[in-house]
Amino acid sequence: MVGTILAFIAGLALAGVTFWISGGGLLGLGASAVVAVLGYVGVSYLTAPERKIGQLLASAIPNGQQAADTLDRARSCVDDMQRLIARTLDPQVRKEADDIVVATGSLIRFVEANPSSYDTLRHFINVYGGQSLKLLRGYVDVEHAGAPDQTERAKAETIEALQVLEKTAAGELSHAVESKRLALSADSDAIVRLASMDGYTADQETAGGYAAGGNTAGGHKAGGYVAGGYASGGNDDHGKEQA
Repeated sequence: MVGTILAFIAGLALAGVTFWISGGGLLGLGASAVVAVLGYVGVSYLTAPERKIGQLLASAIPNGQQAADTLDRARSCVDDMQRLIARTLDPQVRKEADDIVVATGSLIRFVEANPSSYDTLRHFINVYGGQSLKLLRGYVDVEHAGAPDQTERAKAETIEALQVLEKTAAGELSHAVESKRLALSADSDAIVRLASMDGYTADQETAGGYAAGGNTAGGHKAGGYVAGGYASGGNDDHGKEQA
């Protein structure tokens, strides 16, 4: 709101200056109008709040603006569905529709935490979002028409479709998480390969020199000190050995 007011004031100010500089007349009026529009648009852009995805600025994330747009569309779709659910009378249909809202919400939260996965959410909203709203809106219209026989048939068909949609949303979330896991596996394999090139493996403990019950870096091995002259329960210092 503040940005809009500032943009309007800036546009008027620039228009006034332009009109005065141009000497008035029709030419000055036309130039003032053009400058006013450009000033309004420019100041609006400069004063627009930075969009965020979670705690991150959208501009700081690869494809951040596309991800933010997708999240906005998904939230709007969920809001529209919740309004339709509020008008639905049948409790079973309401429950199935609520399940879709929950599943979609989980997908939204995952994309908020992992903006690079926005393509999955965009696909779901583009393909199924509008269809979900159309389905539920149609059922509400039939339900409120006052024809019990048609309402029962519509109920069965709607519940079947809503169950499929809920499974689809859950499946899309699973695919998004799978992509994240595969990326994690690739990073893990790369680390293991690099470490093996330096002679380290996962079943080795070399950081502190400990191996198989002793400390070889400090001379400790298998229950005794070999570097300081102790070995396996005895003291070999100065050629003495304890039985």
